Amino acid sequence: MAQAHVNVEGTFGMSQNPYKTAGWLSLLAAVVFPVAFGIGMLQGIISAAKYHYQGPMIGVGDILMIFFTVLVVYTLAEFRSLLNERYGYRDIDTLITLAIWWNILFQAVSLAYRGAVMILWPIPHLTYSLLGIGIFVIFMSLGGVIDIVIALRLLKEKDRFNDLIKALAYINMASGICGVSIILTPFALILIPIWWAVLGMVFLREKEEVEFV
Repeated sequence: MAQAHVNVEGTFGMSQNPYKTAGWLSLLAAVVFPVAFGIGMLQGIISAAKYHYQGPMIGVGDILMIFFTVLVVYTLAEFRSLLNERYGYRDIDTLITLAIWWNILFQAVSLAYRGAVMILWPIPHLTYSLLGIGIFVIFMSLGGVIDIVIALRLLKEKDRFNDLIKALAYINMASGICGVSIILTPFALILIPIWWAVLGMVFLREKEEVEFV
């Protein structure tokens, strides 16, 4: 009996991509992060100049950061599913779960810290600064370690992945090193939107092809 191979893309003139939504949301995350960060910085400058207030505040930038965190949780979960389903790769499942929780906790602790300081204000500026720096250093160090281990595991089996996933691994490595070093953190912040833009491309180029034999 002759074998018939039917390709979904060839039959319908287009490919079915279950990760298309995740792709667009990843690209959205790449835009939301720098916008939220910029607005957050602007909030501090305006409050200091106009109201002579040197403490923390919660505003539009924080709302955007919460939105960014929601995008992070969804797209990272989808990335884990993609690696499982398309590559049969599960070696970083736990690490991706840790990355998801890291993002949630970082956002929650940051908001709780600033909210508490606002309620208790005024407090000694040194106390406020040291607490903020301590939280930042702890989270950046933990996040950097997670990024580095993810990068090492992906690069260990890089031959099974496409070029975009390899690029993600290299960006992870650079971001992780910058995060752990603390002093290079500004470079890690620059790499964040780049990483999400590349992840969006990983999702959008995925095609679901079906063969009937």
